[in-house]
Parts: sequence; C-alpha cells; structure tokens
Amino acid sequence: MKIYLITSDSYKLINSEVDKIIQDSLNVIKYDLRVDSLTDVINEANYFSLTNEHKYIIVKSANLFKGSKKEENEKEESLNNDIKLLEKYITNPSEISTIIFTSLESPDKRRKVYKQLAEKGNIIEIPAFNKKDLTYKCMELLKKKGYTANYDVANYIVENSYVNYDIMISEINKINILCKKGNIGISDIKNVISKSISVSVRNFINSLVNRDIQKSIKYSEYFETLKIEPIVILITLANELEIYYLLKLGVNPKEIQIKYQKEDWKMREYLMNVDNYTLKEIKKIITNLNDYDYRLKSGLLDRELLVDLLILEFCE
Repeated sequence: MKIYLITSDSYKLINSEVDKIIQDSLNVIKYDLRVDSLTDVINEANYFSLTNEHKYIIVKSANLFKGSKKEENEKEESLNNDIKLLEKYITNPSEISTIIFTSLESPDKRRKVYKQLAEKGNIIEIPAFNKKDLTYKCMELLKKKGYTANYDVANYIVENSYVNYDIMISEINKINILCKKGNIGISDIKNVISKSISVSVRNFINSLVNRDIQKSIKYSEYFETLKIEPIVILITLANELEIYYLLKLGVNPKEIQIKYQKEDWKMREYLMNVDNYTLKEIKKIITNLNDYDYRLKSGLLDRELLVDLLILEFCE
C-alpha cells in the first residue's frame, strides 16, 4: 500500500526518510493537520488529474495517531471523525497517490488505525538517540566533515544541543563554517555552540524590541526544534510592551522599576529604547499580541508562523 507513517523526535531524520520515498519527484503536496483537514488530504489523494502523474502527499499529522484522554482534548470528536475517515481510506487507497504521514509524537499502537497501517501500510519508527549514542554519532559526523574530536568535545556539543539530533546537526554545520579542519578542542568551539533556551528567548525578544531583523531571524533559528512554547514568547513580549506603554504615559521610571523589580541596567535599556516607538504603535502591537494569543489557543496559529509574524510586526 502506498501509505506511510514516519515517526521520530527529529525533523531531519523524518525528512531524510521522506526523501528516500519521494526520491526526485516534483509532484509533492504538503498538508499540516493543525490547519488543514484530513478530508482535504483524502480528497487530494483520490483526485485524478489529466496526466494521472503519481503524486506524493506529505502530511504533518499532529495528534492523529497519538492516544489522548477525552477530557484533555476539546477536539476529540473531530479527531475521531478523522480517524474513521482514514480507516476507510486504508481499506480502499488510491493507486495514483502516496500519502506520507509524519509525526514527532510516538503513536498509540493500541489504536485500530495504527494496526491497520502496520498490516496494510508502512510504518517507520525512528528511535530516539540516547546521550551516549548521540555523542558517538557526533564524532562520526565531525569526522566526515574533516574534524578530529575526542569524546569530551563531542559530549560538549551534544549537551549544549540539549541531546537533540536536529540541534546537534545545526551546531556541526556552524562548526564546519567557522572552524578550521583538523583536530578541535572545546576551546575551539565554545564561542560557536548555542547556550540555552532562556538565552535564545531573551536575545530574540531584545532583537525584536530593537527592530533588528537580521538578529531576530538568527535568534529564532532553534525555536521550532527546541519546542519553545509560543506563549512564553508572547508573555515576555507583553510584559516588555507594558513597561514601554507606562513610560510613554509618563509614569515615573522609579515606580515602574520597583513595581516590576527591574535592575538598573534593564531600566536604562528601556529608557534608551522607548523613543523607538510611538504610543500608537505600542497600543497596536499590544492589541496584535492579544490576537496572536487567541489564535494560538484556538489552534489557528502555530509556533513557526507566530515567529514570522512577530518579526514582521516589529521589524517591517
């Protein structure tokens, strides 16, 4: 059957498996069930074009194969309808389409739809690397790029990549650009490797407030892979904008500093940046942040799109 389920905690490993299936085909259609419906996917799979060229449909499947408690999932009824639709499709699949479902979540193997796919389709489950295996994998990949690194160096890279394969690959690519070939030590890569989630969020927020589009894009690089919750970004930004709003209204900076428990250096930063905005602009941004918050909670906006919208909001 021309239907797949590929699961892994790594985007890069999933994409690698997808590339093996679609090879060099240009007839590729992508869906994301966070914003698209499974009905659209199935209709596309069954649609016959004039050329009848075989097509590959790649679907980010979100919670489609994940077990969930009804009381924890407001969309349970809709999800069950999607499952029934897919179960029906599996019994009579299209001959001109290959559907490739991908998921960063482990599937519930007790579900009927999973058992159907296991029997009639193709399931590719890529196990997560443990820290030790990922460290040796790091050494192997560095060697392929012309570097010699001992276990401690590779372990340093893995730890600062949050034991995450995708981030580790990005860090190795940075090393490949910025470091000379040959033997490398920790001192050679310390200024290359990313530090922490909190630092990434703080740098991103600062670059937005300063309206620096290049830095904003740079600091948002790992947000999707790190699974940084969008609400963290929105709350932090809302708090920042509230302080700028009060400063624009003429509230005494000392009162603001005491109320929000800000350090002297941080208050100086607010006072330096406040003239970058008019009161009207601040009101507009706060209104838009509230809208983004609503759309996130309604499932109408995902993390990647939010980051893009924020960069446009502040830096256009």
